[in-house]
Amino acid sequence: MKNYILVVLILFLTSCKTTPEDYSKYPFIDQGIQSDKYQIDSIFIEGGKLITIFGHRYPADISEAHADEINKMPLILYDKKNNLYFRNINKIFYNLRYNIPNYKIDTLNNEDIVSVCNSYANKENKFVNFKFPYAEKYYTVLNEENHSEISEKEKKKVLEKYKNSSEEIKQDIIKTRSLRYKTIYSELHMPKENIHFKFNSNLDKNIEFFGNEELYKKGYIYMYIYSISSQIPHSGGLYLIRPKEKK
Repeated sequence: MKNYILVVLILFLTSCKTTPEDYSKYPFIDQGIQSDKYQIDSIFIEGGKLITIFGHRYPADISEAHADEINKMPLILYDKKNNLYFRNINKIFYNLRYNIPNYKIDTLNNEDIVSVCNSYANKENKFVNFKFPYAEKYYTVLNEENHSEISEKEKKKVLEKYKNSSEEIKQDIIKTRSLRYKTIYSELHMPKENIHFKFNSNLDKNIEFFGNEELYKKGYIYMYIYSISSQIPHSGGLYLIRPKEKK
């Protein structure tokens, strides 16, 4: 009898466990989400990176000059007229405004973005707090898969160039030239539904959330996925998850 109960318990626990095959069904975030309650807007996707609203990149080394000051600069500003302001670098710098009610993005000239920055620096009462560190409690990493890939063309070049070398040396060179990244399978706990998606990254800090508790309760949350390489597919971008529009 005890053996029977043990077998039943093992089968029950096994059936409750989410398998990697289940994870593979999750959509990449830049391809949309599967949800009854929510939809996603891609404010910008692969090929662009956020810099601070004052035009600085976050320093990689905290010992760099003014690193502490720059790290405190916001990536996004949100005003009481429901406009989102941010700077995106994609070969060149873009100053952008995203109007939330209309889901419309506009390019701003330098004078306009400087005016916005001055208003923020002078602590004018026109901005809403858009830092959302508590959002991390709504986000869970379910699984990660590591990848090391090289194109057949590049691999062929290596084998041809080092054809007289040992197999060990060839494999070491292939490994060095391979693109290494991981696929992250995620769950976002929205008020009415848990949303599942995946994205690729090669960074320790790969995702950041914006918004506030009030917006979140209404079903709105902004996600920025960091990317440092345009070679990694399905990686990087700024996204808005919001309630589905009624048809």
